[in-house]
Amino acid sequence: MLRDIEFGEAENLQRGQLFKLMESLNSQILELETWLRKRAKMDEQVQLLETQKGVGYLTALALVNALGDISRFDRPTKQVPAYLGLEPLEQESAGKRKSGNISRAGSSITRFLLGQSAHISTRYDEKLKAFYKRLSKKKPKGVAKTATARKLLVKLSIMLRDDITAEEFDRRGRTVNDTRV
Repeated sequence: MLRDIEFGEAENLQRGQLFKLMESLNSQILELETWLRKRAKMDEQVQLLETQKGVGYLTALALVNALGDISRFDRPTKQVPAYLGLEPLEQESAGKRKSGNISRAGSSITRFLLGQSAHISTRYDEKLKAFYKRLSKKKPKGVAKTATARKLLVKLSIMLRDDITAEEFDRRGRTVNDTRV
């Protein structure tokens, strides 16, 4: 439709150049996406993280590259969220503690992708969905989304540490050695 509209000579030239630029950028994006997909298929850890519904190859690649070797974290459930800046800061004064904003340390792109993945994962993962709904009733939606992203990050870090799929993680959460948890 935009190509059919008649403008002046200068506007037509500018429009043509903008369309050429857009085509060039689209081809570069396609080339980069192809390369990233190839890298994701070769990485076993990325494949493992993709077993969690809602986590795509970009989020998995960003997380694996941001964390590096997961074994360097002694307590990944505490240290990984702190490393990526998803742990709440605490303020203490006169014996009272108050949770504040997240620290925002680490990769902002990884945090963004985790937030997007958490949003999608709540559609498929009943535990994450229940957690988000319960929290969003008493907290602002942004806080609930960030807390859900943190919970998803903890799940993904445990999956990496134990080398298990999302299905195995959920199964282990229900029973351990045939006893209820």
